Amino acid sequence: TPAGGKLLQTLASEGLFLSSACGGGGTCAQCKCKVLEGGGSMLPTEKAYFTKREEGEGWRLACQVPVKQDMKVEVDEEVFGVKKWVCTVESNDNVATFIKELVLKLPEGENVDFRAGGYVQLECPPHEVDYKNFEIQDEYREDWDKFNLWQYKSIVKEDVIRAYSMANYPEEKGLVKFNIRIASPPPGTNHPPGIMSSYVFNLKKGDTIDVYGPFGEFFAKDTDNEMVFVGGGAGMAPMRSHIFDQLKRLESKRKMSFWYGARSLREMFYQDEYDKLAEENENFVWHAALSDPME
Repeated sequence: TPAGGKLLQTLASEGLFLSSACGGGGTCAQCKCKVLEGGGSMLPTEKAYFTKREEGEGWRLACQVPVKQDMKVEVDEEVFGVKKWVCTVESNDNVATFIKELVLKLPEGENVDFRAGGYVQLECPPHEVDYKNFEIQDEYREDWDKFNLWQYKSIVKEDVIRAYSMANYPEEKGLVKFNIRIASPPPGTNHPPGIMSSYVFNLKKGDTIDVYGPFGEFFAKDTDNEMVFVGGGAGMAPMRSHIFDQLKRLESKRKMSFWYGARSLREMFYQDEYDKLAEENENFVWHAALSDPME
């Protein structure tokens, strides 16, 4: 094993991609693995995530473990099913004022073998992004002008990985689809803008981006129980994946309802799709809850 980096990145360079929703920040605790030899002592940043027994068994956070020598590492079997693709931007349009629908095309003949509710990780290189270069459709520009969001810049000096739920369902093959909200700084603060959301909002048709996956554990159980889906904003993504999978692929007859929260009708998206699903499936209904319906 080459020395110098963290175990998470070293494993990735060898084609073993551990889940890391926080992108290696040591906060999501998803990159757990066993380091049986060569890992040294557990770091203070890891201790909150493990019991004394787990520590004794060699469990570590791969994003925190420095690679200094040859190591013996044990990872879950599912890691060997995770792949990396260089995807091409098919489209990247606003579906709401602050939400883009990013559609990525996989390389020819490739497909993400995932379960509904799963997620992948996007990686961006070091970059500088200027908000004034974003392509925002005319009907959504009013609030961007009102809050002067065009003033922001995102300057990133290292590779960054972030996790996003997929909005497509398994039968929508050859692509991955996301609903991504811009994470602009709170007004009157010096906080930097969201790294990956800023990068995504600047992507244009034909650009490429690295995608790793699939990951996930937010899966539906195979029962006849009623299903109630509740989501808002960019939380639409896993809801769409689940609901479409249940009604289109599985042709489920389970009683199913979807409750979606948005600011106003202008911030609603996929309405026609859900209306059609409700029309075709008597076991499915959906409702919108608007916080500012007159806007």
